[in-house]
Amino acid sequence: MKIRTIMAVLVMALSSAAIAKEEEKSANQEINEVIEAFHLSIIEKDEEKFHDLFYDKSIPWISVVPDKRTGSLPSQLGVQPGSYMQFISWIVATKEKTEEKFWDVEIITDKEIASVHFKYSFHIDDYKSNWGDEAWHLLKTADGWKISSVIYSYTRNPEPKPKKI
Repeated sequence: MKIRTIMAVLVMALSSAAIAKEEEKSANQEINEVIEAFHLSIIEKDEEKFHDLFYDKSIPWISVVPDKRTGSLPSQLGVQPGSYMQFISWIVATKEKTEEKFWDVEIITDKEIASVHFKYSFHIDDYKSNWGDEAWHLLKTADGWKISSVIYSYTRNPEPKPKKI
């Protein structure tokens, strides 16, 4: 009798762990879909798709430019607040091809909130304009995962963009 009870508890524990792992995998897949939608909306210059990725219009969108920060304690120089609306408006307005590339993506989630960190590079036509690290916070809503903050470091390419011939 004791062995059956122990076996039943063990099976339940393993089943719960497997279900939790599957739910985490599903959350990670959903978050990866947000990352891909972000990527594609920049390439496609799709302002509506881009706006739909965000929790609301007032989310923090901050870039940190390391070259402008000086001294042992970084100053506020180089900290540049902006907005995702300004960013996508610029993307849509430019005639050039744009793309943000991502790699080394790390997702941490409890299925309600998430943190995403990755390396990125931003390309205008085939020119690598800038690069750095980027981090997002997301939250799960009735409409799916939404980005609630964006912060990124911004290192500008020291090589000038090649002139079109």
